[in-house]
Amino acid sequence: MRYPGRAGAKVAVTCRDDRTPLDELDRQLLAAVQEDARASLTTLAAAIHLGVSATRARLKSLEERGVITGYAARVDPVACGLPLRAVVRMKVHGALYDKVAAILAREPQIVRCVRVTGEACYVVEVLAADMPDLARITSDLARIGSITTDLVYEVVADRAVPSLSPSA
Repeated sequence: MRYPGRAGAKVAVTCRDDRTPLDELDRQLLAAVQEDARASLTTLAAAIHLGVSATRARLKSLEERGVITGYAARVDPVACGLPLRAVVRMKVHGALYDKVAAILAREPQIVRCVRVTGEACYVVEVLAADMPDLARITSDLARIGSITTDLVYEVVADRAVPSLSPSA
């Protein structure tokens, strides 16, 4: 994966215990690249007080180790004609889990789906053009389990993965 340099880009980061531990410079680099994924290697190097070559090598290592899983642009859904955002909680019985995957595969307006503990099995985030569009999507979901839908007034926090030190 090459360093992208795209407008409004964000970085997907994951850290698992089965990987080489991140050191403080890795954490600083992750924080810097999540702040501005379009930053040049020179800017990133200056931010973490390393040379450009060393910064490039660390960035490549983070990508190869799967810590940085990709680069993507943050896009305003309203500008794309999707002004409604809803959170849908779903209760699904075990035999129907495969149907959830099928809906996710065909419905791009479901932008996030997490499997959770508690009353619901899944929590889904949906973007919709209008109420009939949202009704279409939620009706599809309701065919495989019971749902509860909440409209989102505003997104209060949408943060990058924190680059916490191991002692935090």
